[in-house]
Amino acid sequence: MANVNLKHLDLNLLVVFEAVYSAGSISHAAGQLAMSQPAVSNALARLRDLLDDPLFVRAKGGVEPTTRAKALIDPIREALGLIGLHIGSPDAIDLASCRRMFRISTMDALEPLLIPPLLNIIAKRAPGITIEGLASHRDIAQDVLAGKLDLACFAYPATSPEISIEPIGPVDVVAIARRDHPLIGMSLDVPMMRGLSYVALTSELRGFTQVDRELLVHGIKRRVVMSVSRLWSVPSIVAGTDLVGMIPRAFADCVAANFDIVIHELPVAISGQHVYLMWNRKMDGDIAHKWLRDHLLQVARQKLVAQDAIGSGSGASASQSDRGDSLDASRKING
Repeated sequence: MANVNLKHLDLNLLVVFEAVYSAGSISHAAGQLAMSQPAVSNALARLRDLLDDPLFVRAKGGVEPTTRAKALIDPIREALGLIGLHIGSPDAIDLASCRRMFRISTMDALEPLLIPPLLNIIAKRAPGITIEGLASHRDIAQDVLAGKLDLACFAYPATSPEISIEPIGPVDVVAIARRDHPLIGMSLDVPMMRGLSYVALTSELRGFTQVDRELLVHGIKRRVVMSVSRLWSVPSIVAGTDLVGMIPRAFADCVAANFDIVIHELPVAISGQHVYLMWNRKMDGDIAHKWLRDHLLQVARQKLVAQDAIGSGSGASASQSDRGDSLDASRKING
């Protein structure tokens, strides 16, 4: 934008540009900005004339940014964030009128724990904020850097200096099996675990955790006969087969009511499992972004307080039917 005469630049055009870029649709951006679609199109036309670039081209389901737009989005977001930071403060944000769509990638194990309470906060305090949930993958940090994701919850911290990171908390792993599994009694022991067959995440995804390495320390090498790309697939497969799964305890607690499965404590300690929240450092000063990530972290840490109040390693098995009220009193939340 070096050749653009700033006296001809209306700041609102940049707000519209950012909204269309984030939404990937002129109509969706119009809804988020509480503007009519023609008004958004008119603003884009003015910015296109000013920058001598189409900025967006039609694509399936909306629009796609041009090369010039991709080069502009980060500095424009940074500029809007800095303006908001110095003109106002997080306490002064007008949540009632804020219109913004955020893209969040959340691990399967985190989604049912953190997203519902976050959405309830948004509904009460900032109803104009919408969330688009995107799937996790191994190159998630690149999407954060490219501006394709506003926030990402994942099982490893990015190492780029351009990414801000906050630890969310530890992950406590348990085993799940179908009720009346022929090889499992009241509890698991090490020889039993060596003889079982497992359903697990793909080896690529398992590589982001310490589970297999920790098990090998105790002489346990899992025989994985089914690999899946989503954690949500594990409980349904376990419920209908003799395969055993190893998943975060809180995720198991959330889905146990939907499947005839039993949750078993592991006979060995699994340490070193953590999850993290990360975002592009350029968004540090974005008021709305800060409001959202602060509340997401607050939700996570409130749940982690409940987790820390319980001890693990009881060595006992817990079934869907006999845990009952004790589950509410001793549930561990573990991201």
